[in-house]
Amino acid sequence: MMIAFAPAAAGVPVWLAVCALVALFCMITLVGVFAVLILRRADERDFPQVLLGLSHVISALCGMLPWGKPTPPPALPEQAVAMAEPPHPIPSVVLVRTEPAAPVVLPREQ
Repeated sequence: MMIAFAPAAAGVPVWLAVCALVALFCMITLVGVFAVLILRRADERDFPQVLLGLSHVISALCGMLPWGKPTPPPALPEQAVAMAEPPHPIPSVVLVRTEPAAPVVLPREQ
C-alpha cells in the first residue's frame, strides 16, 4: 500500500517541510542552550567577545541548512596591547685619565 502525501502550497511535500522545521528547531534549540550555558559562566566584561563568538557559531550552523548561506562574521576586535618600553639601560660613566689607575666600582643609590 502506498501513501500519497499532499503537496504543500509551495510544491514541497508535507513530510519534507516537517523535517526541515524539525531540523531548524533543533538547531535553534542547540544554539539557545549553548548561549545560556556560556553566558552564565562568562564574566560581564567578556560579553562582547562571547556574543561575537556565538555569532560565529550561528553563522557556521546557517551553512548546514539547505537554504542558508554562511556569511563571514566580523573579526574579533583586537585588544589594545600597551607596548612595554624596553628597560632603560643604566648609563655608564667612563673616566679617562692619562695615568693608569685601578678600576673602581661604586654602587649606585637606587
